[in-house]
Amino acid sequence: MIFRRRYDIKQSYQRGFTLLEILVAMAIASFIGVGAMVLLDRSTVAHKNIQQQGDRYNTIERTMLFISNDIQQIAPRKFRDEFGDIKQNLSSDDSNSKTHLSFTRLGRRNPAGLARSNLEKLTYLVEDEKLKRISYLYPDGMSLENGLNRTLLDKIDKLSLQFFDGENWSDFWPVETSASSSSNTLPVAIRVTLELQDIGSINRLYVISDRKEKTNEKS
Repeated sequence: MIFRRRYDIKQSYQRGFTLLEILVAMAIASFIGVGAMVLLDRSTVAHKNIQQQGDRYNTIERTMLFISNDIQQIAPRKFRDEFGDIKQNLSSDDSNSKTHLSFTRLGRRNPAGLARSNLEKLTYLVEDEKLKRISYLYPDGMSLENGLNRTLLDKIDKLSLQFFDGENWSDFWPVETSASSSSNTLPVAIRVTLELQDIGSINRLYVISDRKEKTNEKS
């Protein structure tokens, strides 16, 4: 009788878990939980970085598309600055101390059907590490302060421009020393280079005109 009772007590002890087993199980579960949290956090950070990088590249492509659309619509027309001085239809070297690109383009949008010209004067420049597109209400007599300032891209260290006249490359335009020259010649191509802080140097080549065709027309 006594032997059977001891046996029953021993059997009841074997039906549960010891404290050590519970602690080991809790430790294993904790390690798995911590690992899962670390993996989830890294996946979230990686996804955020990929999304930010994708947004950055999309912004760069939109900026280059803006520049391309504007340059392809350059009008062969001189303009006057705020002092009344005549400027070439494409200018990158004047009293402005910053590297810039100023020109008049065709195709100004007019959704309201207002009685106005379809010409639009634009200036591209880098200011405060931002690429800005400045548009003006009128093609003549407007200063930078009177323009509509729009930031296209940030984190920019430098804007560089090169102009191809059909034979040589130049860092400025117009090449002629006289701004009042009767020539409305445009460069054959423009190379735009942007030095970005996070990506590095990117450049685009925009073809504007064919100097051979112009030569044939004159002859």
